[in-house]
Amino acid sequence: MSMAMMNSFQTTALILLVSAAALAPQTAVALSTTIVQQQKTPTTTKDRPLLRQFGRGINERILNSKEGYNRFGLENHYTSDETIPCLDMQTTSDYNTNNAPSESLFDVSSQREIREAYMANDNTQQGTKAASDGIHGRSSGSGCCIIRLTGKDATSVRGLVDFADDFFEGVDNDDDGDDDDDANNDTNTAARRLKDLGVFRIANNVHAGFDRDVNKEGKMQVLYTKLIYPDQSDDDDPLLLPLEVGDLVGTASLSRAHSGMRTLFDIGSQITSAVLGMDTESTNKLLDDCSRTTTEKHEMVPDNHEKIADSISNSYQRIIRYLKPKPTKNEQDDVENDAAFWPHVDSTFLTLIPMPEIAGLEVWCPSSQYAKSEELAERGEWVRPIKPSGRGVGDAAGKSGEANSDDDCIHVVALAGEFLQLLSDGKVPTCIHRVIAPKPPSPSAFGFASSNKYKPRVSAPLFLRPRRGEEAVLDIESDLRDSDRKGLYFEKGLLEECDEMRVWDYMDCMSPDN
Repeated sequence: MSMAMMNSFQTTALILLVSAAALAPQTAVALSTTIVQQQKTPTTTKDRPLLRQFGRGINERILNSKEGYNRFGLENHYTSDETIPCLDMQTTSDYNTNNAPSESLFDVSSQREIREAYMANDNTQQGTKAASDGIHGRSSGSGCCIIRLTGKDATSVRGLVDFADDFFEGVDNDDDGDDDDDANNDTNTAARRLKDLGVFRIANNVHAGFDRDVNKEGKMQVLYTKLIYPDQSDDDDPLLLPLEVGDLVGTASLSRAHSGMRTLFDIGSQITSAVLGMDTESTNKLLDDCSRTTTEKHEMVPDNHEKIADSISNSYQRIIRYLKPKPTKNEQDDVENDAAFWPHVDSTFLTLIPMPEIAGLEVWCPSSQYAKSEELAERGEWVRPIKPSGRGVGDAAGKSGEANSDDDCIHVVALAGEFLQLLSDGKVPTCIHRVIAPKPPSPSAFGFASSNKYKPRVSAPLFLRPRRGEEAVLDIESDLRDSDRKGLYFEKGLLEECDEMRVWDYMDCMSPDN
């Protein structure tokens, strides 16, 4: 059966795994062995004109950002330490019964500091301070912060980074055809199953699988994973799809990856709660941190595939490898060719990215002084987040393009998504960002190719999204306690239009057939 046919079907094995997730160990299963045709469910989402206008407004900002400049290294350019706040955080398990940080750990950023770090502001319009003195410097705010983790939190996130490297090492070993021992043979079998399976659609906006060449552009390879909730009474890790990934990387690597994901889920939940002023009950109701909130079971038949998808976490991990850019003739072609991801935003509350060793991510930092300039290029600049050396909010020192050595900690880039802008009533801008693949080593002075082997950039972002379930309905009065202030991107009547809406209906409204 062709890959194109498989991508339009849903596997029976996948459906059965939803009900058996807590009982079955994670071992390799050929998910493509038995298939049934997936039937689409008509969208019944209420039309929300202001919500559609909200989406169009974000798209317009994305288009404007394409005219902006990357001025790295030039005089007076926007820098990471100027525009992107740094927050010190730790998982809630490191807090004592008084809800205060342990004395043996560093001082963590307060909820107020977290909220202010993400909020957009226009210092010039406020007239209270010079444009360069705000928490975002000369920018009104990008929706991006750098999170610094230490101790066991840093160790767990490093495990997630290692998992990403292990995955692509397994894929490459299969390409090399090395079947000298049984272990390699099992790994290669899992890799081949992944490649044969491709990317399959489970339900609307729910996909999983491995794409060896996204859009056939030769720019990146992506592993799309999905997590099946563990039972409420079960302390085991969630089940990661595609199942073949477990055999490819091994049990130990997979366990470390789950530990890193739990840390990022915890940190992301804290940020979302602080920014939106939500209590624990509202956060658990709306934000999908890969914990089960209901024991409801659905009959395992194709007609129920959308409801069955509610048993799969709407948040997910993605592993991305950016491939070597093709050579071009001039600098402008370089920019267009090297952009593996064009400017875009994420349909998340937050996207949390352990900072890779190799730079490439760039975020759009709008200018607070020239936001409405007729010259689009004056409206902001692209900034590359780098590892800070300072401590605390706004004290992220460092030189652009350089990564500071800091062995006792790890840094995570946390990008605000569309849902954070929506539920903050425009106080937080969704972060517009792009990825520029690293360039290959330059030829020697004599014209010979460099002896340095090209090292592709690997990234392991976690996408923290709203729950899909019917219970994840927004109640403005009880869920959002900080909705009295108007944000820089405030749109009159928008939040009221979304009251009593299942938050995820935004996606069904904007992309019903994805």
